[in-house]
Amino acid sequence: MAFIDDDAIPEPDWLDLLLTGYDDPKVAQVGGFIRDNRGIDFQAKFLVVDRFGDSTDCETYPDNLGPNRFLALTGTNFSARRDRLLEIGGFDEEYAYFLDETDVSVRLHDRGWGAVIVPEAEIHHKYEASHMRTATRVPRTMYPTARSKAYFCCVHGRHQWTLHEVMEYLADFVRKERAWKGDLFRYGHADQATVDRLIEEVERGVRDGVRDAFFHFGPQGLLADRLTDHVDDASEFRRFALPLPAQDRLRLCFLSQDYPPVGSGGIGQWTREMATGLAARGHEVTVICRSETDYPYIDFVDGVWVHRIVVHSADPAQAEREDVPLTLLNYSASAAAEIERIQMRRRFQVVCGPIFDLEPLAALRNLDIPTVISLQTTYKLALPHKPDWMGNAWYRKSHVDKVIAKEKELLKTAPFILANTRALVSDLEMEYGVALSSDRVTVIPHGIEDLARGFEALPAMPGVVRLLFVGRLELRKGVDLLLETLPGLLRDYPQLEVDIVGDDGQVIDGDTLRHRYEGRWRDAGIDIARVKFYGAVSREELLRHYASCDIFVAPSRYESFGLIYAEAMTFAKPVVGLAVGGVVDVIEHGVNGLLVERDDPVLLSDAIARLIDDPVARRTMGQAGRALYEEKFNIENMVEATESYFRKVAFAR
Repeated sequence: MAFIDDDAIPEPDWLDLLLTGYDDPKVAQVGGFIRDNRGIDFQAKFLVVDRFGDSTDCETYPDNLGPNRFLALTGTNFSARRDRLLEIGGFDEEYAYFLDETDVSVRLHDRGWGAVIVPEAEIHHKYEASHMRTATRVPRTMYPTARSKAYFCCVHGRHQWTLHEVMEYLADFVRKERAWKGDLFRYGHADQATVDRLIEEVERGVRDGVRDAFFHFGPQGLLADRLTDHVDDASEFRRFALPLPAQDRLRLCFLSQDYPPVGSGGIGQWTREMATGLAARGHEVTVICRSETDYPYIDFVDGVWVHRIVVHSADPAQAEREDVPLTLLNYSASAAAEIERIQMRRRFQVVCGPIFDLEPLAALRNLDIPTVISLQTTYKLALPHKPDWMGNAWYRKSHVDKVIAKEKELLKTAPFILANTRALVSDLEMEYGVALSSDRVTVIPHGIEDLARGFEALPAMPGVVRLLFVGRLELRKGVDLLLETLPGLLRDYPQLEVDIVGDDGQVIDGDTLRHRYEGRWRDAGIDIARVKFYGAVSREELLRHYASCDIFVAPSRYESFGLIYAEAMTFAKPVVGLAVGGVVDVIEHGVNGLLVERDDPVLLSDAIARLIDDPVARRTMGQAGRALYEEKFNIENMVEATESYFRKVAFAR
């Protein structure tokens, strides 16, 4: 019988490792190490408890155990033999939230049964808020724990001390609790009324615990019978249905510097969709990403292990040998080091990382794990639309050109490459002069969850046509083309209103695009109140914008795929984009939207005007886009195809 706390997460191999502790038939209980809320350091290793329930955490196996000092298990990492647990009458239900597992440990010990700690059987303990304590571990109530403490001391302390000594200990316990509660007020963690209430609860809990120890018989007689009757009844046991049997589960690791809710880039969004989708199918999935703090930590979110790492300095000699920027190698090497740190536990079969910023480079070089390079917009494809790169000769030579050369090397040599569109594969072959053969490259279109489910459009004025742009306000995203078209469109269509969503703080030639165009419009007498810049918004707010628009436009000068078009299509919106890169694989001209042949503001304006003029076409194309999403770009298709591909990669050797 095994259990953890509701704010704890077991490593995937936790149960397997616990079972190794039962090789000795004299062992009745087995636990493991506990990591703290960050998931890096340990909260507890070897816990030694005396007959007052006071514990000491030892770094190594304790050598001072005896009849009154026990190796005890914590409630967040506990297992026991079922028959031995029944033999002692099960858990004593007099305890509430505290010392209940310690009581079991002592009673098993007193029957002559052993306890074992398997260090590798790890639990991550997160300290969630509850009705007992806040998220910062400030108590909300003291009565249950004080009552359990006094009860434990009276039941087990009398095996070693006199009743008078037990009472003296409890009196000292109350004095210390009073002092500690006073500190809560002194340091601003609680007001005086709360402190007074907590002290009263301590005193009342100790009195009631002492009383119960002398009038309560514990887990004997009827309680033991009830436990035995309950667990012997097979109809009470509800088997947990596993999505996949152990032998069919893949152990996967994704690399992505961004991972929501930290960062909102396309790579991070794709990684989240892929990771959560594969986890939902029963696979063990880990994501290694960048910490937004100055310390590393581990979370378990939506079935995915998320390791947020802090970047450490790599070997400069390796950067020189690879001829890559040291800053990028630092991150790549830090991600590879984290994989290496946990590989004995997770036993990854496949690592997958984006070619952008060379994230999987160190994994390819240093780890003996099949590593997939996922293709997105590369440095070379982005370069023509990056004036800050083009205009800085030193940065171009020392950073950009080195990355482009290494991208070419990876494209030529990587054994496993995953692309999202065939158009991207063709563009990369042409730009880099490499052959991306089908035995190395697999194309799986992006898929996304149904974002439209549960979202309704914001109230709109009758007759208004809302045009939506989503993306960073930079040249590659083509927002300057859209901004050029707006004066004429606003003049010709008084019903038009424009929403521009995305980070608008990037400076180009000394000014932001937003500030530059707003100044021009004011000088030209344009009503800029009909154009609203929202900047970066929350995910929920972004979806509200999708739901509320009539036309979606994103004239990006290059997209390897363009998740934004698929996102708009889930809301049945017609989409407008340039006929570049992977966009041509997402937008079917005249079917679910319009493709503009080149980055020409006149052609873009004509396409938008065509949809403003024709509400029937807007509705028809929007419905076709929704149907195309359901057929081709839904997340189930992507995850299923990727699962099959990763299985081939995992067993390719």
